[in-house]
Amino acid sequence: MPEGLNIALPQSPAVQGEIGQASRWTFSQRLALVYGAVSLVILLGAGAFTWWQAETLSARNEDLAVAETRRLAERVGSALEQARQGVSVLAVADPMSRGPEGCTALINGAHLTMDALVRHVFVVDAGHRITCSTLPAMTGRPATQGVSRTAELTGRPVTGALVPSSFGAGQVIGIAHPIRRSGRHEAVVVAAVTVEGLRDAIARYVPAREGLRVWLLDSAEASVALVGAPDDPLPALPDALRVSFNAPTPDDAGTAAEGGQVLIQARATDDLSLVAAFPESAIRAGAPLEVALPPLLLALVLLAGMGALFWSVQRFVVAPLEAATRRLEAPDGGLPAEAIAEAPSDVADLIRRLGATRATRDEAIHLRDLLLREAHHRIKNHLALVTSFLRLQERQLSDHAALQALRTAQGRMVAIGMTYELLHDGPGQRVALDTMLDRFARALEARDLTEGSASARVETDLAALEVPADVAVKIALVVNELATNALKYAFTGRGPGTVRITLRPAGEDGFTLRVADDGNGMAEEPRRGLGMTVVDSLLRGIDATIGREPGPGTAFVITWLPRPAARPTR
Repeated sequence: MPEGLNIALPQSPAVQGEIGQASRWTFSQRLALVYGAVSLVILLGAGAFTWWQAETLSARNEDLAVAETRRLAERVGSALEQARQGVSVLAVADPMSRGPEGCTALINGAHLTMDALVRHVFVVDAGHRITCSTLPAMTGRPATQGVSRTAELTGRPVTGALVPSSFGAGQVIGIAHPIRRSGRHEAVVVAAVTVEGLRDAIARYVPAREGLRVWLLDSAEASVALVGAPDDPLPALPDALRVSFNAPTPDDAGTAAEGGQVLIQARATDDLSLVAAFPESAIRAGAPLEVALPPLLLALVLLAGMGALFWSVQRFVVAPLEAATRRLEAPDGGLPAEAIAEAPSDVADLIRRLGATRATRDEAIHLRDLLLREAHHRIKNHLALVTSFLRLQERQLSDHAALQALRTAQGRMVAIGMTYELLHDGPGQRVALDTMLDRFARALEARDLTEGSASARVETDLAALEVPADVAVKIALVVNELATNALKYAFTGRGPGTVRITLRPAGEDGFTLRVADDGNGMAEEPRRGLGMTVVDSLLRGIDATIGREPGPGTAFVITWLPRPAARPTR
């Protein structure tokens, strides 16, 4: 065959059918694909939840570590503040003005009242020599502590400067307060607080965390260990810690991670801060297995449940349907003759059962509708029977008031009967309000209700609207009362008039109903009779409102809006 020449060989229909069957996914394969996709989503969700929980625990542990470091720094600051207050009181007393012996006596007496943390107290004059001291051997020596020079230069008290002790106590924390007279520097009162005493004072406030180390750091970068080995040097502080410590948030605290540990710096005084080193494993997410195990177990339980569900669907639903489908689609030679003969019966039995279920449901619905229509029909007939009895009784009466009462009762029976007639004629539990009001208006015109010589007309302007049956019954009674009163009293002593009934939709499934006449009108405060009492009671029962419009004539406007559906409780 020459190169570059492609020849397409035709395929038989059988081969094409086999290719189509091979490329088409079965329902079982699709079910397995769905299970795999859902499993992947569950595992990804479990992984995301584990990561989120680890981050949340890390943030919570870090916040807790910052709070513990702050409390420890506050305790250090409180202890040093008590010592500073004693030094400030001594400086105000101006021991230099009492002479060398008076100065020594004053500072010895003040030292006895100070906190036990204060090891020694001495006064440095303007020539940087110790004038008086609680240690007699130090009197007259030159002062080497930079804390006195800082207080002299700044003119403010200094609380916390780490300096080497001149009396063999190792590193001490210097506290100084300057003495000024007439704006001129005279001396500095200095107190030495031992680091060992500070360690003992804060020992019970140190959080019980494995591997915790704490250092005291002054503004000159000198440091000493407070928690851990006394000779443990402070590690190099990363720039991120300094930036975080000097940032406005969080206030007076900073955090940074460096070399497998989390460093937290918190301010103790204006010149001192605490640096705490926590093992990063104690801050970052805790034990990984404890964090990951609960969501992974939940994911495995969900996967097992879904696997059991899919297996049940495959075993008891998909497999029988696929078997019936294969029997229907198999050629004559594909399955034994008895299997081919049985295949339609399996499918027919399934269809027969489905059809029987649907027929049973439809029959139940049809029976319910028949019973409702029969009930409505009987109620209508009973109301008509009561109306007939009232008409027979009417013929036996000669009293005008009793006659009017019977006619009013007949009108109310007719109004209710029309509602049930519409319920009997139509399906459902809703009534076409416009149809009911139109029939009622025709019936009102046909009845002899006027006391004048001419009959009034009843006109309607009704928009198509359906309402629940209980609302329709009460609205029919309300219209009966209002229209009957208008026909009886609105046109007395004058020519025929018109009663107009108007229906318009309002809101969502609500309506506005207006019953008006062009007759004589009503007084501003008419006498309240039985009819208006009945109207108010009926409208309250369906949460409707009624209002009266100004003349000429009389007009009432009724507004009804359906109650909002109640929200389901959780």
